[in-house]
Amino acid sequence: MYMKKNVKGFTVVELIVSIAILGVLAAVSVRSFANFSHEKGLTVSATVLAQSIRDARSRTLASVDASQYGIKIDADRFTLFKGNTFSSSTPGNEIVMFPGSVMASTTIQTILFARVTGYSSASGTIDLYLPETFGGNKKTLLIESTGLVSIQ
Repeated sequence: MYMKKNVKGFTVVELIVSIAILGVLAAVSVRSFANFSHEKGLTVSATVLAQSIRDARSRTLASVDASQYGIKIDADRFTLFKGNTFSSSTPGNEIVMFPGSVMASTTIQTILFARVTGYSSASGTIDLYLPETFGGNKKTLLIESTGLVSIQ
């Protein structure tokens, strides 16, 4: 008489296939989260830079400390400064670093605001972008001669 065994469980092949599927899903999820994180960093950087430009203009118009204010833009950071020229040694400079994946590109090195009108010393665009390895997207800030700024 032949007795059939009632074996419960998974075979090695089933386990290997299941682990492979889970590995692929995990890799896709991690990549998607990383892209989302970089995009969020780009959006936040553009918003913070635009707000800092508005803040420098507002401080100038309000004659805070009877001074002008401006923004100095570098590839990996920007600095809100007090005075009619930028100096890295000026006390009170507010330096904001962009997240590691965000870079700035512009022909505008420094924006200084006029005390009575709030007009800016430079107008044009500032591109904040993610390198191709991080998605390659960008945000553009438009600086008008009136000192107003908008995110495109």
